[in-house]
Amino acid sequence: MATTAGAAGAAATTSEKKKPVFVKVETLKPGTHGHNLTVKVVNSNTVKATGGGGGGGGRGGGGRVSTSLNPRAPPRISECLVGDETGVILFTARNEQVDLMKPGANVILRNAKIDMFKGSMRLAVDKWGRVEVTEPADIAVNEQNNLSLVEYELVNVEE
Repeated sequence: MATTAGAAGAAATTSEKKKPVFVKVETLKPGTHGHNLTVKVVNSNTVKATGGGGGGGGRGGGGRVSTSLNPRAPPRISECLVGDETGVILFTARNEQVDLMKPGANVILRNAKIDMFKGSMRLAVDKWGRVEVTEPADIAVNEQNNLSLVEYELVNVEE
């Protein structure tokens, strides 16, 4: 009995939450995930949402049928330039994240990941992460170091 109580006590101590480790923009690398950042939104550009496939069929009522079968609205996507004192990167905001990413706002990105788009890095937060607006802070954004302008090439290494 004593061994099970000791194991339960050990399990309780290991389940304590770890403090999040915040990183700077310049430390982001392709293919990484789990980043926590505090950044300032420099600007935000809405990207045209592409409707999810409905050819229309050439007749007047064809388009309405496809929208009634898909009650969800097309996703809203916005590309936002975010950064801190070490650099900037493009952040892809989706749906309700678009409303939070206003120019000049300070946000905390939790569990962010790096996506590759046309050879360049993009920061994104999926359903496992969180975007929170925080109180204004004096973040002097370094726009000279734009990590999204660096092009990466996939190289296959033969052994």
